[in-house]
Parts: sequence; C-alpha cells; structure tokens
Amino acid sequence: MSDVIKIRARTPFSSLVAGTARALGIYLAVAGTAFLIFVSAYPLGLVGAYPTPPAAAIEGPLGFDEEVGDVEDLYRRPDEPMQRYLARLTKTVAGGMVHYWTESDSWAATDTPYTRISAFDNYLLWMLSFHPEYQQNLQNYEFVTPRKALDRGYGFCSQVSKIVYSVLADQGIDATIYTAPSHTVVQSNGYVLDADYGVFVPHSLAEIRQDPSIIDSYYGQFGSMLNLVKDAYAQPWQPLGTAEGFKDVRAYEAKFEHLKWVPPLMLLVLGMLLFGGGTLLRRREKKVASVSRPISGALS
Repeated sequence: MSDVIKIRARTPFSSLVAGTARALGIYLAVAGTAFLIFVSAYPLGLVGAYPTPPAAAIEGPLGFDEEVGDVEDLYRRPDEPMQRYLARLTKTVAGGMVHYWTESDSWAATDTPYTRISAFDNYLLWMLSFHPEYQQNLQNYEFVTPRKALDRGYGFCSQVSKIVYSVLADQGIDATIYTAPSHTVVQSNGYVLDADYGVFVPHSLAEIRQDPSIIDSYYGQFGSMLNLVKDAYAQPWQPLGTAEGFKDVRAYEAKFEHLKWVPPLMLLVLGMLLFGGGTLLRRREKKVASVSRPISGALS
C-alpha cells in the first residue's frame, strides 16, 4: 500500500518534469533551426550579406566584369606558361571585384557597411567588430581566404592583392605583396601583378623605379588615372605581411567559419535531447501509472 502511495506522490512531479523538458526542447529546437537558417542564408545564396556598390562603380573602369565561379579556375592550368598564367590571374581577379570608396580615394567610416564583416557572413566576427580591441581591424577587414573575398565582391587594392597572393601561395608559387602609401600590388617571378587595375606588368618594381615610363603602355587605357599610377610607383615600396602571418590569418578565418555553426547546432541537438528525454519520461510515467492501478485495486 505504501509503495502505491509513493508512486502516486511522485507522479505529479514526474509529469511536470516531462512536460517542462518537452516544452523547453521544442523551444530550443525551433530556436536552433531558426538560427541555423540564419547562418545558412548567406552561404546558400538566400540573402546578400553586403550592400551592392553604386552602378557607377560597378560599370566604371575599376568595376565588375565577370564573377569568379570557382577558386580553382584561378589556378595555373597544365603546361600554361607562367607569364601567361600570371597575366590571366591578374585580369580575372580584377574582373571579379569592384573597387569602390564612398567618399575619397581612401577608407572612411562610411565604407564600414562594405568592409565590416557582415552578421550574415559571420555573426561572431560581426559582434567582435564592436569591441574596442578589435574594432579598428574588423570594421575595415580584408579577407585572406580567396573565396570569402570573392564572394563579398568588393575590395581595395590591398584586398585584391591578398586574393592573388593566396591563390599563388596555395600552389606553392613564390609571391610577395608590396605596398606604397597609395597603392598595393603583388610581385611574383619578377613581374608585377596589379589586380586592382587588372594590369600585368612583365617587369619588376625595381625596374619600374629605374624607368617609370615602362608602365605607360600597360596602364594607357586608364587615361587620366595614369598620372596617379605613376605617382604610386614613384613612392617607396615595402613588403606587406609575411607568409607565416597570412597563414595564421587564414587559420583564424577558417576557425571562425567553423565556429559560427556550433551555437545553432548545439541548440538544435540540445532541444532534440530534451524533447526526447521528456517523451521517454512521460512514457515511463504512463507505464508506472498503468501498473499501479491494478495493484491499488487489489489492495483495496
């Protein structure tokens, strides 16, 4: 008799636990699913994570030509001569990116919507961009991972140079990014790759410094911009970053690309576990209740 009373006494509490677990499980599973859809929206092409630059920038001389569908399309083809490959790489990257500033020929706070990592792209880095310690870097962030930069489709000369550099580095082709106060290019195999203008110069920076007129024929199509380019090449050039440093940044980007999936998946899994546990507890309670009724009837 006392065992039956204990079972009956426990039943209301078990029902409460089972009901709470199931309700909380449903809530977390729904929240996790919604969160997962949010995180997946940009990679699946359901939303655009970054604003589109004005038509004047897209259609201008440093505008968009053709999207780069697969990063491997930027790799060197079998038996492709190195000089021809470097020229193709330079032009293709330039055609897949838009060069645009909102105010002047340098980054400004109004460029932040274009250069800050979007919440749709990576909400973790987006949240970090508001932290004082990371704000300066993440508000004007340039990807080292080619696919991430190409998907954004927008970047300054230093951004497109990082794309070119990374593509070459992935193939084991020696390259160095060089920067001057007003421009950034890549040098590889003694040639200059200017993916901002889409210009391949089969001469080294040292040769151009000795004879600046070398670039006239290569940049001639840009007309009034030629003087700006010549001024840039006349400035002192310094290497931008190191191979080890760029490797670390790519590892950093890859880590956060994986981490952004963890919270929604954890919510979804936890919700399913709670719902499943609550369901099992409810079934067990019903089984105990069905057993206790005959016993209590016999004792009465």
